[in-house]
Amino acid sequence: MKNRMFYAFPAFLVLAAFMMLISGSGTALAGQDDAAIEKVRLDFNAAFNEGNAEAIGRLIDADAIWMPPGKPAIAGKDSIAKIYSANFSKKRSKFELKPGIIQSCDGWAFLSGAFTRADTPKAGGKAMQASGNYLFVLKKQPDGTWKIARDIWNETVKP
Repeated sequence: MKNRMFYAFPAFLVLAAFMMLISGSGTALAGQDDAAIEKVRLDFNAAFNEGNAEAIGRLIDADAIWMPPGKPAIAGKDSIAKIYSANFSKKRSKFELKPGIIQSCDGWAFLSGAFTRADTPKAGGKAMQASGNYLFVLKKQPDGTWKIARDIWNETVKP
C-alpha cells in the first residue's frame, strides 16, 4: 500500500500542475480579449472624432443592430455606416466612449460605460451637448478579432 501511494503522489502533483497551467492560460486569453475589446472602444472613439464612417464600419459585425434612443433599430453594418456618413456630413463631433466594464463569455462580450458628445453643425449654429450610457455587445470573429454586434444607448441632450 505504501508503494502505491509513493507512485500516485507524483502523478497527482503533475495533474495539479497541469490544471494550474490550463487555468492560467484561460486568464491570459481573457486578458488578451479584454485588451482587444478596449482597442475597439478606442478605435471607435478615433473614427467618430475623425468623422470617418468607413472606419466605424470596419468595427461593426455584418449582422449588427444599433438601438438609438427613441428611434427604430438600424439593422446591418452597411445601413449603420450610412447613418454615420449622413451625420458626419452635417456636423463635427467631439466624442468619447469612456472606459467601462468588460464581461465576456463564449465568444461574446459586453462593454458598458458612460459617454459624452458635443456636436457642432457644419452649416453653423448652436452646438449641442449629449451624455449618457452605452452598452456594446461584441462578437468574436472567426479570425479572433472582436466586432460590435449591438450598440444600445441612452442620452440626455443639452443645447
